[in-house]
Amino acid sequence: MVGGAIFLRTGRVARVRTIDLMIRRRHGNDFLLITQHDHALVAGQMAEVFGNQRFASPTPREQAIEGVKLHDCGWPVHDDEPTLNGQGLPLDVFETPRPIAFAVWTASVERAVAKDPYAGLLVSLHVLSLSLLATEAARGTARFDMENPQDRFAIIKFQQRELERQEDLRQRLGLRSEKATHKAVAKELRQQSEDQLQFNFAMLQVMDQLSLAACCTEPPVKQSRDLPSAPGGEKVKLAMVREGNNVIVEPWPFADERVELMIPATHVPGQAYRSEKELRDTIAAAPAEIISCAVRATGL
Repeated sequence: MVGGAIFLRTGRVARVRTIDLMIRRRHGNDFLLITQHDHALVAGQMAEVFGNQRFASPTPREQAIEGVKLHDCGWPVHDDEPTLNGQGLPLDVFETPRPIAFAVWTASVERAVAKDPYAGLLVSLHVLSLSLLATEAARGTARFDMENPQDRFAIIKFQQRELERQEDLRQRLGLRSEKATHKAVAKELRQQSEDQLQFNFAMLQVMDQLSLAACCTEPPVKQSRDLPSAPGGEKVKLAMVREGNNVIVEPWPFADERVELMIPATHVPGQAYRSEKELRDTIAAAPAEIISCAVRATGL
């Protein structure tokens, strides 16, 4: 992922990789399809410059940033062979049905854990949070039917598996664990580590939301989740507004005055497709483009 100048346009580039998606962004009469993993890399780019006089930087830095970059790394399980929604449109992430969601979420955690246990723990916390939001039918999320016995059983099974995975990872990393007992002195240190973990997790979630605000047709939310100013510190919410391709953020959480982004996308006709094969053939032949934008503070 590289930085770029601020342009309210898209630039066409040579295709150098197989497309995986799925954020379906409206672009005039067409769609720009953005991969979930590319969206996560954009979030990771912002995490690399997170922190200033008001907001603490993540610690351990490399592992926390790796968790942000990898939080959607399982999506190629679906996105290398993209599917259609009920209207024949390329399936968008916010339309994800339960079987696909659990497959890509599980793959994301497993791939992240294989690279780094701490990053994997952050990704597990993230997908567990997504599964909880889906059961609450929150705006801007996949939605699962808790009245359906099969859905309800699958959701409970998935959540239990992630809780068990998190417990195992906590023990491996020496973090606070429900199964372990520690001396009083150690408990204070472990609470500090827990506060740091929750701070890093909150940072991941907010970077995810800011990246979606840059990638989607419109920001899915106008205000971020709670973000502590430091581990165990005061919680604030970031306001995010789109101006053209740019995202305006207040209060400002980054070390740099602005964050330049270049988001890879694939340009396809904005139409209903007759079959998944037609969609995949269209994607394979479609031009790749770059969405150039910036995240900046109010007044800049």
